[in-house]
Amino acid sequence: MRFVAIAAVLAAALLPSAAIAEKAKGIQCWTDKNGQRMCGDRVPPEYAGQKRDVFKDGRVIDTISATKSAEEQEAEKRRQKEAEEHQKAAEYDRALLESYRSPSDITSTRDERLSLIDSRMQAAEKNASDNDKSLTSLRTRAEQQTAAGKPVDEKLAKQIRQFEKSQAANDKALERYRNEREALLAKFAKDYVRYSELRGLPVTEPPPPKGQVAEGEKAGETKAAPAASTAPSAPAAQGAPPKAGG
Repeated sequence: MRFVAIAAVLAAALLPSAAIAEKAKGIQCWTDKNGQRMCGDRVPPEYAGQKRDVFKDGRVIDTISATKSAEEQEAEKRRQKEAEEHQKAAEYDRALLESYRSPSDITSTRDERLSLIDSRMQAAEKNASDNDKSLTSLRTRAEQQTAAGKPVDEKLAKQIRQFEKSQAANDKALERYRNEREALLAKFAKDYVRYSELRGLPVTEPPPPKGQVAEGEKAGETKAAPAASTAPSAPAAQGAPPKAGG
């Protein structure tokens, strides 16, 4: 009998009943579908997603937040995104006011940056022109060898490939510069208008850039734009391999 009693005590200690476990959690209170305040040590499944208070010894010891629906979660995400965008816009406005003393400061800064881009475009266009001339000469030599029934000399073929690679790099560089130029113009036009609004000045479009416009843009060309600050250099002598480009 003694052993049976000990076993019973151990079983009670190691395996508490569900009722004891629930009681240890405290009493929870929620609102039912009729708006009535309900309390108990167990919450009906249909109210499990509601916000509810947990009581123990007559006082609130915890509050369980309501489970948000998918629609509520999406609405909260939208509110957070709108708040972040509003904050970013306010910070950008403050930076505009701190960076410039007048609208003319904005256009001056714009023109300085455009000048740098235009000079790079002009250098890349010159390299492209020089490469074109060299390629034309090399290809003519290759055609002459083919017409004579001879295979194209391997050294000549290698030079052609090098110039073609150099020219492709020039084209990409020019396209990149052109895109950069357009983006810069759009940014400074927006800044100019916004700055005028913030200062209470007449809102107008910014004056056109001063200085030279890239030759390709004047002609309405759509050549490609460079990624590197300097385009690959054309060879000094016809038939010489091009220098490595950036």
